[in-house]
Amino acid sequence: MKVPTALASLFVALIAGVAVAAPIGAEPSDTPSGGMQLGPSGTAARPATASPAEDVEEPSPDHPELVWGYDDTPPSSDWVRPALNVVTTDPAYGTSLRRVTDATGTRFDRNTYSRRQAENADGSYFLTYHGTATYRVYDRASTDLVSVTDIHPNGEPQWHPTNPKLIRYVGGNNADVGDLRLYETNVVTGRTRAIADLTDRLRAQLPGSAYMIDRAEGSPSIDGNRYAWIVYDDSGAPIGIVSYDLGGDEILGVINGVSEDQLGLLDWVSMSPTGSHVLAGYGGGTLVYDPELSNRRRVNDKADHSDIALDTNGNDAYVYIDFSSGPDAGFLVSVDLATLDRTRIFEVYGGANTSVHVSGKGFGKPGWVLVSTYNCKDPGAWTCHKVMAVEMVEGGRVLNLAHTYNCGDNYWTETHAVVNRDFTRAYFNTDSGSCGIDAEVIELTIPSFD
Repeated sequence: MKVPTALASLFVALIAGVAVAAPIGAEPSDTPSGGMQLGPSGTAARPATASPAEDVEEPSPDHPELVWGYDDTPPSSDWVRPALNVVTTDPAYGTSLRRVTDATGTRFDRNTYSRRQAENADGSYFLTYHGTATYRVYDRASTDLVSVTDIHPNGEPQWHPTNPKLIRYVGGNNADVGDLRLYETNVVTGRTRAIADLTDRLRAQLPGSAYMIDRAEGSPSIDGNRYAWIVYDDSGAPIGIVSYDLGGDEILGVINGVSEDQLGLLDWVSMSPTGSHVLAGYGGGTLVYDPELSNRRRVNDKADHSDIALDTNGNDAYVYIDFSSGPDAGFLVSVDLATLDRTRIFEVYGGANTSVHVSGKGFGKPGWVLVSTYNCKDPGAWTCHKVMAVEMVEGGRVLNLAHTYNCGDNYWTETHAVVNRDFTRAYFNTDSGSCGIDAEVIELTIPSFD
């Protein structure tokens, strides 16, 4: 289904210590084999204070020469941790980079996830998850702290689609803090209010409903109107799924019960960008429904790292890395959610084996996703420790954007790169070669390309 006219018009407008609580859905990563491969001298240096390497060419006002394809240029052995808020240049790909957070004195100050927008509606602020188990908002231009929010670590914050000062979120991931409401907070004033209350209606259809979450990997539709959540009882057991339209204050559909006996753990649910589909990711497969939670169909047989994007035609597409033993094993795959037509984009088995995260949040450039890699199993492979723009067609083009200089051997330092809505900037995590959990955020300026 193509993006409805009203939704497309809206999107055009959008474009013009303290104990650390792990957000739900945070999965442990495999330890990289042999550590990070950075070049002849080994691990990149990370001094306590560092300035950009003196021999790095200053970024040009024009975009750099683009490096396409399965490029295996290694990371620079001379790279050092950039100074805070100083523009540097990626040694291999010439893109502009800027470290925008500082983990000094805490455990990390990181991008939250590849499936959640870091940047607000007008690009003035960005959101992080801090080592004190708080969500923080920073001014993008200055990197100054704007606010420390009161959102629960498992409150699943999402930026408002048009108002740059508002974030929407749920209460949390247990019956003590969570409930059946959707909240909205002003990150400047701190004013918070409930904007939707599903309590009575959900309990009428799902007796025992206590709280709802998407398990940290869901997103609303592009226009911010449609949502999907897993519903839990007081004991923390999942008892159903609900889809909801905020604009009409309408419960679109309810599933009574989940399919964990057949499909394993229900790991996440999400609305699609157009609002035309709901997805449910189980350990043993991914399911897609109509927005009313009818017309259940199976997308794959295993839930791997993924996101939901718009393809070139404006259709909802599920893009994931297939680590199953099936016919698409090892491929980055795009699935049209209306037709279930499958497209193999590129393969990471056979000399390029690495873990992958996908960000489909660049809705202003349909047909492209941002891919970040970590946990490289074939040191020196073209996929290792990178951020790339990837075209969602068979054998699609790959635009190399940056090396991450990230060991990524802990969940908190997984790269988790996310793209902004108009595909002009990305945010990714790096430990700058420390191999600790001291992840910081790098802002990447994405050059224009066709």
